[in-house]
Parts: sequence; structure tokens; C-alpha cells
Amino acid sequence: MAVRRPHRKSRHGCAECKRRRVKCDETRPTCSNCSKRQTECEYESASSLLWTNEERLPQPRSASSDLEGLAQLDSHLTPDNSFDILGRLGGDDRASQSPASLNLSDLELMMQWCNSTHQTLSRNTRTESIWRFRVPEEALSHTFLMHGILALSALHIARTRDDQRHESYVRTAVAHQHQALTFFRQLLNNITEDNAKAMFSFAGIVVVYTFGFPQTPDPADPWSCVDGLLQVLLLARGVQQLLNQATSWIRSTDWDELLQFDPYDPSPPDDARAVIQRLSKLNRDCGAQDPTHSISLYENVIENLADMMAAVSSGLTSVPVAARWAIKLRPEFVDLAREHRPFPLVILVHYCAVLHRLKYDWCFDQWDERVPKAIWKILDDSWRVHIREPMTEIFGQNFESSAE
Repeated sequence: MAVRRPHRKSRHGCAECKRRRVKCDETRPTCSNCSKRQTECEYESASSLLWTNEERLPQPRSASSDLEGLAQLDSHLTPDNSFDILGRLGGDDRASQSPASLNLSDLELMMQWCNSTHQTLSRNTRTESIWRFRVPEEALSHTFLMHGILALSALHIARTRDDQRHESYVRTAVAHQHQALTFFRQLLNNITEDNAKAMFSFAGIVVVYTFGFPQTPDPADPWSCVDGLLQVLLLARGVQQLLNQATSWIRSTDWDELLQFDPYDPSPPDDARAVIQRLSKLNRDCGAQDPTHSISLYENVIENLADMMAAVSSGLTSVPVAARWAIKLRPEFVDLAREHRPFPLVILVHYCAVLHRLKYDWCFDQWDERVPKAIWKILDDSWRVHIREPMTEIFGQNFESSAE
């Protein structure tokens, strides 16, 4: 009876080969089958962090035995035979029968992180070193953080590259983020010294991811765009509240730099100070006319907006500046905005004008223009007069024609 040849199952084949129920050689970015059929080849890169295949490789011979063999080589090597040394280091042929398989998609995303995406969360050279090198090192021990890094990198590529793979990168980002949140939620009630750095890092990644994820608001419903921003602000605040325990662990480490803002002049420049004064006066006038208007609530929001303006005017233009205002935001403010109160909408337009000055516009470009346009449509003429200045800053003098 003929002996059946051994067969290695393809556990991580592409979607097309799985659909056709054929063996996939898992070549990336396009497997041989898809290459021959000229069909789109996609891998479920977020199903796991597959850096190598799952089979145990034969144990190689000891390094000492390899070196002894190399010592017997002819000392007169030529360019043709010098690479034979590498073959000797590999031991016998059995070790090369099951070569490791690289997940090129995840490797591409990690390169994206180290080359570019990490800068989105960095405020200066000191924090850049942490986000670029130390955070990926931490992710080697915490799967949820690794998935978070890959999710944000995929989203960054999708938002900044103009190519036909945009939707593919978005799907990859969503899949990695889903995996990350699954593990992250399991640890929310068990933050320890061991996982505090990873939890804190992932929290920052989540905020940037949420700001940057492409939104598709209903053009016929301007409130859908406003509600989208309000949800982002609530998430940024909520994440920070959940991680106070992680912050206490980090303060005792060299990662404390992530918690420190660079020094800046707390006094807004003259033009920003004039904006704050007008908002404060409008707040008092509204309180005088409406007994349900909470002057103290809005005073707190306006003070934090002034602080954000001062920080940006001093040159602090990173994403944490935008998140900082959201973290300090009181939830009552969001509730009032959702009740279609006009004054919180006026403040949101001024917030978007500050977002417009920040450095990484790939995170904010859908908010700093869409939201002011939506609010302009919502407000009547008596309230529009209070947002003309930020609308002009964002869109220019002829903003009315583009905002309608």
C-alpha cells in the first residue's frame, strides 16, 4: 500500500485561497495562486500576530560544533565560495526544510510606527525616544499594546497614502484595534506595576486612533458630525479617568516624562486673550438672561480653552495638547451640547480653530473643518455672529460660501 505523503496545513492562507479551498503558499503580499489568477490577495493580518510559522523547527547543532567545522575550511576563500560559511552555520539539511514565515503586513506596520507614526504622540525629543523605542519593547510582553501599535500605524497609512489599498489598511486597522480592545478590557480592573506602562501607552494610542478614524457623517444631518466629535471628546476623557492608577505607577519610572508638559507661557497672546474675553462676556450675558445657564461650568471650559491657546501659541502643537482639553472637559458640557444648546456649540467652533493650528492634521482634518461647517448650519444669525472670527481663521474671508 502506498504511503501517504505528509502534508502541512495552511493555517494562515489568504482569504481567496480559503474561499476556493485550495492550499495557499502564504507568500506575501500576493500568494502564488492569486498571482496566477490575477485576483486580489488579502490576509487576515489581525487574526494573530504571526511572526513565524507555528511548527516547531528541528533543533540546530550547537554553535561550538559549527565553529569547529569552520576552522577546518580552506583559509583561502574566494567570492564564489565565501558564502559557504553560512551553510555550515545552518547544520544539516533538516533545519532548512521548514523555513520561518514572516508576516510582511505586520512588519510593514511596525516599520511605519518606528519611522513616522510614533511622532504623532511625541511632544519632544525625550518623549519621542519613549514612543519610538520603549513602547514597542513593552509591546513584546503585552499583546494588546502590539495590536494597538499596528492598528494606529495602519490607520496612519490609510489616512495619508493616496493609493488603491486605502480600504484594506482601514480594515487592517479595525481588526487590530478589535483584538487590542479585547485584551485591554480584561485588564482594566487589574492594573499593576507590570502592565502600567503598556496600559498607559495604549490609552494614548486609543485617543489618537479615535480622533483619526475616518468618519462618514450624514451630509443632510449636521448634528451627526457634531455628535461624532462629542463622542471622541468623551472617550479621551474617559480613558484618562480609567488610568489614574497606571499614572501613579509611571510617575516612579523614567516614563514620567510622558506626564510632563514642556514649559510654556500660560498667558494667551493678545488676539487669543480678546477671544477669551468675548466668550466670557457672552457667558455672563447668557447667565443673566437664562437662569438655567451655568456660568461656572462654562467658565471652567473657557479657562481650559485659554490654556490650550496659550500652549499652542508657545509652540506646543502635538496631539496631547488637543487631548488635554478633552481630558479636563466636564461631562455636563457634552450633555448640554447634545441638548442643542447654542453656547457650547460656539465654544466647540473655537476649539476646532485651535485644532486647525496643530501639527498632525491627519488626525484632525475631518474635525477642524467639518464640525464648524455643521455648527454654522445649525446656528441662526443671532449666534453666528459669535463664531465669525474662528470661521474666518479656518476657511478665510469668504467662508460663508463654502460653509453653506
